[in-house]
Amino acid sequence: MTHARIHGHDRTTLALIFNHPTSENLEWREVVAFVDRIGTSEEKPDGNWSLSLGGRTRTFPQPPRKDMDPREVERLRLLMEEAGLSAHATELMTPSPAAGESDALIVVDHHEARIYRLDPGTVGETTDTTLKPYDPHGHIHHLAHKEGGNYRGQRAPEDMAFYDGIIASVRDAPRIAIVGHGTGKSSAMSVLSRRLGEHHHQAQGRVVATATVDLSAATDGQLLALGREMLNRSDR
Repeated sequence: MTHARIHGHDRTTLALIFNHPTSENLEWREVVAFVDRIGTSEEKPDGNWSLSLGGRTRTFPQPPRKDMDPREVERLRLLMEEAGLSAHATELMTPSPAAGESDALIVVDHHEARIYRLDPGTVGETTDTTLKPYDPHGHIHHLAHKEGGNYRGQRAPEDMAFYDGIIASVRDAPRIAIVGHGTGKSSAMSVLSRRLGEHHHQAQGRVVATATVDLSAATDGQLLALGREMLNRSDR
């Protein structure tokens, strides 16, 4: 399996795709170039285009003008979500054919989320997806005094799109285990759990185990072993 990194101008394009309300200024040529860097695009004889990401493929019409129709942007967003991407994804891993049937381990703190696929035949020491919250000024979970408004010694608000992106990336996993760092209502695992309960009931029903560990001292191999153990316990 191979990683496709998302950086620079591609991050801007990705943010536009996930923008709410849906963008009316997303250039088709930028989309095709972006998809080519992390997946594949192919122009068909009938003038339509086939866009493929993470084992998923959808067909899109060539826009009559430079910008995509907002309805097609919504279809493109769905393709991105099915491939495990969100507005703040930093990489895409091309999954194995069986990835859609693989259980998932989410390892999350306030700085990033790593999503591992726990299929016995395909899992290795790499993640399917890495997501980071959009935090251009370094405010998230640091004491901060922003210009044009003051947090007055309190933590900056959570970026809920970060947590929605995590949930979207495991939408096809039959079972989900979550490992977090820290305890209490402000921990990232607690915020994710509340988000699941408030807005993503179907995904919440597939969470079978949670655990708290010191992520700074855990290797990928240890996390994968813990995830498999958590899922095995849920079978008993």
